[in-house]
Amino acid sequence: MKAARLHGPGDLRVEDIAAPGAPEAGWVKLNVDAAGICGSDLHNFRTGQWISHAPSTAGHELTGTVVAVGAGVDAVRLGDRVVADSRFWCGECVQCRAGRRHLCASLGFVGEVCDGGFAEEAVLP
Repeated sequence: MKAARLHGPGDLRVEDIAAPGAPEAGWVKLNVDAAGICGSDLHNFRTGQWISHAPSTAGHELTGTVVAVGAGVDAVRLGDRVVADSRFWCGECVQCRAGRRHLCASLGFVGEVCDGGFAEEAVLP
């Protein structure tokens, strides 16, 4: 599949990569329908500030169609069209357990912690 991969500051390449496999428990696989280019994507491209691993597939603002679900996923079904949540939280810290995921001790973003939507497919929590 095609993906726009960030290899370092200023180094973005459109590459053919292997499609992601089946989603783990609690995750879903999407065919990406659209992805937005955000100011933070541009900042990361210019500075590399949030590159946690390289190469990585950026894109935290995306929509897609659910093509596979991991065990325990019951909020969406195959064929659902969804807008992805850009945040990535642990679900285990005090703040997450209290329902305040936006204050997660390990808060990260799709495209940083896991590959994002600048690809034909994405697997997301």
